Amino acid sequence: AGKHGLSLVNYHYPRLDITRVDFAAQAVQLYRVLTPDGQAAPDETPYSDCDDENVRLAAALGIVTGYEDGTFRPYKTISRQEAATMLDRLYAALGGQTELIADPAYADDAQLGDWARGSVYAMRQTGIMQGKENNRFCPTDGYTAEQSIVTIERMYQIIK
Repeated sequence: AGKHGLSLVNYHYPRLDITRVDFAAQAVQLYRVLTPDGQAAPDETPYSDCDDENVRLAAALGIVTGYEDGTFRPYKTISRQEAATMLDRLYAALGGQTELIADPAYADDAQLGDWARGSVYAMRQTGIMQGKENNRFCPTDGYTAEQSIVTIERMYQIIK
């Protein structure tokens, strides 16, 4: 990832769960590496609690969304299903396409949020993000900085 200019953030504790602002920074870094003439970040922030340039661009690209109260909650950590959703949106913003394939469902499919289900399976189909042992996805488990760097690098390899 470092060789491709994708390790933007220096993580001292890569096995800790990643925050929304740090994940947005990684997503935007991949976008900038793959589309150097791509869209610039808007000047105005859509969120009342975050004015980060990477978050503004990620929101403009449709990669991240905020909460109903108009906040982004930048330092909240993300879950695996949230990561899959953001990765799926990033993949689409980079021109990637997936088709719905009738793969066997994860054993814990009923625990997936309806808003995340399509993204979870799309990311499995592409090979960008996989489940855990025993055919489980564990949608509410945390998503570490280490896992996010690996999935961003996988996306780079697929899109480039």
